[in-house]
Amino acid sequence: MAKATETVLKIEGMHCAGCAANIEKKVRELSGVDDCRVNFTTRSAVVVYDTNNADEHTIINKIQDLGFKASIGAPDILSSNTREVHEAQQRFILALLFGIPLMIFHLLPMLTGSSLISYTWDGLLQGAFATLVLFFSGREILTDALKQARHFRANMNTLIGIGTLAAYGWSVYVLSTGTLNGTHQPLFFDSAGMIIVLILLGRYLEAKSKGKAGEAIQALVKLQPSKTTAVINGIEVEIDAATAQPGMVLLVKPGERIPADGKVVEGSPVVDESMLTGESVPVEKSTSDTVWGGSLNGNSSFSLQVTASGEDSFLSHIIRLVADAQGKKAPVQKLADKVAGVFVPIVIGLALLTLVLWLIFAPSSDILIRSVISVLIIACPCALGLATPTAILAGTGRAAREGIIIRGGDILQELTEIDTILFDKTGTLTHGKIEVVGVKTFGKVSERSLIRFAGSAESRSEHPIAGAIARYMQTFDIHQAVVQNLEARPGFGIVAECDGRRLVIGNRTLMDSEQVRIGEDVSTEAEKEMTKGRTIVFVGLDGEVVGLFAVSDRLRSEAKDVIAELKQEMERVAMISGDNRRTVEGIARVAGLEHFEAEIKPDQKKLIVDSYRKAGYKIAMIGDGINDAPALATADVGVAMATGTDVAIEASDVVLVRSDLHTVPEMFKLARISLKVIKQNLFWAFFYNILAIPIAAGALYPAFGITLSPTIAAGAMAFSSVFVVTNSLRLNRISLS
Repeated sequence: MAKATETVLKIEGMHCAGCAANIEKKVRELSGVDDCRVNFTTRSAVVVYDTNNADEHTIINKIQDLGFKASIGAPDILSSNTREVHEAQQRFILALLFGIPLMIFHLLPMLTGSSLISYTWDGLLQGAFATLVLFFSGREILTDALKQARHFRANMNTLIGIGTLAAYGWSVYVLSTGTLNGTHQPLFFDSAGMIIVLILLGRYLEAKSKGKAGEAIQALVKLQPSKTTAVINGIEVEIDAATAQPGMVLLVKPGERIPADGKVVEGSPVVDESMLTGESVPVEKSTSDTVWGGSLNGNSSFSLQVTASGEDSFLSHIIRLVADAQGKKAPVQKLADKVAGVFVPIVIGLALLTLVLWLIFAPSSDILIRSVISVLIIACPCALGLATPTAILAGTGRAAREGIIIRGGDILQELTEIDTILFDKTGTLTHGKIEVVGVKTFGKVSERSLIRFAGSAESRSEHPIAGAIARYMQTFDIHQAVVQNLEARPGFGIVAECDGRRLVIGNRTLMDSEQVRIGEDVSTEAEKEMTKGRTIVFVGLDGEVVGLFAVSDRLRSEAKDVIAELKQEMERVAMISGDNRRTVEGIARVAGLEHFEAEIKPDQKKLIVDSYRKAGYKIAMIGDGINDAPALATADVGVAMATGTDVAIEASDVVLVRSDLHTVPEMFKLARISLKVIKQNLFWAFFYNILAIPIAAGALYPAFGITLSPTIAAGAMAFSSVFVVTNSLRLNRISLS
């Protein structure tokens, strides 16, 4: 039986989107491999394969045969980016140190009006510094170009290598022949050297920018403290935070990061959870409350008992979700990937065509070599390869800081196509906790007596509504009554004796079956409460209803405003609930919803989502419970509240870490802005190449005398990449309110 598995690989040696496209293509050709997604920006790959027909060793060997290094496990984004920036900076500085004297000797005749040294010596000095720039600072570019040639492939470094070596080789040839016969033709040592300088500058700026685009993961990683204080047999001992195990008691001091997930066992801290939830207001905690690793303790020391740590913690789970999200491509990237995969051979073909045309029309002009080199350099597909990944990095990273975990660029794009939202009621639009919101007495029984009778009996039951009434009694200074002969009637209520009187608590059906009379005034009050979306619990004493409790799972305070905002953007916003129709109708009325489904069983939620999709709607389902998981998985985009169950979270495409419903419209707005940035980036990358290549080839030279020098072409190419990354970084600053 086939068994599919997914493996994350770290890949070193990629230089452009073409490298990533080539790895994807070749790995997918392996027997047993179902899919391969390579992310050039994060230097990682996700491979899905059948374990009966393929294994990690075969996949890694294939990647290494292609000339790249591969190993199991996700890359350490924080340290790898720091190292990449440092190495790129060093290479650029060295190239610049050699490039400055190269340009001085190149410009010397123009600056002085006449050469202070001979043509030969000037050329030799230029050649010496160009050699240092090209073969020392730029050696990795040339080495990789050679490696690609050995494997009959071409990438961005191939274009740079051919262009710079052509300029360098032509200059060596011209200098040697000119020295021998006395002709002084133009040299291109400056172009060969400055192309490398500008390329290395662009890569340094790219490395810095990509680090900023991926700073969400870096910030999350930094939330994990290295040390913590454990309380062992009453003694405080400093330990590595990574060694904390479930069950251990840890002491967290003011101003310290909480080292692991746990429950407060002593103290009442005020905790800043903003980096995890996006909620800026600190949260007051008390005994038995949950605290998350990575949160910041504020005002006082407290003790917690560890429930999860290390890879099992909530913070680690978020880091994995964000990292995985940033490796998934948006469908809009498919076109860019296809183009990048064939772009380099096309550019080489265009360069050869340029060479042939100039050999025919102007064989003796120096524009011949200059235009060929310019075409090779300016057409490098850097911007094309960075256009989508950097926007996904920045977009999903920004979302994570707002408490919205979007599981990939594909989901980011799906969100922009949603036209219908289905909300689960309990725990999503409401708080998910039933409370007593009203008490009414009839006849001669006082409110205090009613609470005493009902609370004493309901404290013997485990039903959520019974628990709400029992908790309500605890808010008063009331002693429990003596309860005897209690009988639970599942789905209806309870019957008991209380202080020697016959007590019946439950719904109207139970009152009727137990022949408890309900007066007209009671019915009128019950109807009024039910129109507000509240559930009614009748209390009968000695054959007559003497009071009622109105209980409700309170609608979230922001729900009405959020729904009103979403209704302006969506074709339909609806609610699905398993509660009775009158209660759901009342909640819908208060929330401002015209569309709702009530008394829906868990398996029917999935059928409702299916019916909407078959009708042509693009559905986002928002829920939090185990019963929502099938519907979340069926919807075009499943959105889970992080306060919900693990099953719902795993079945979803988006996780809302913050319980505030305002994150829902923020999620859609961020998705739309991110897709807009991706399209801007792709337009710039395509438009730039379409416009720049003909100019570099010299198309404007015959009519207007306009052409591009190889040095300007290199600068323009570097600028296009930096522009794309900088445009993506706008997502970190844009307002979502």
